[in-house]
Amino acid sequence: MDRKDQTIKSVERWPKKVGKAEYLRHLKGARLTRGAAIKAKCYECVGGEDTRPCNIAICALKPYCPWNRKDCGETGKE
Repeated sequence: MDRKDQTIKSVERWPKKVGKAEYLRHLKGARLTRGAAIKAKCYECVGGEDTRPCNIAICALKPYCPWNRKDCGETGKE
């Protein structure tokens, strides 16, 4: 089993949260939309853990994080 397969197996055991399906699709080589890529990256960044709201202050994707939308209004911007 190569490293990519090991990563997929590991992620499959992570909790089901927003972005998991997108992250797995990415790992399997699927092409993602911009929104799906953001969800996947946020999920990967926190290792599948729920972080409401995102607390990574220096992340360029923070305004678009799926866990921040409720706290930041319709556009997801602070």
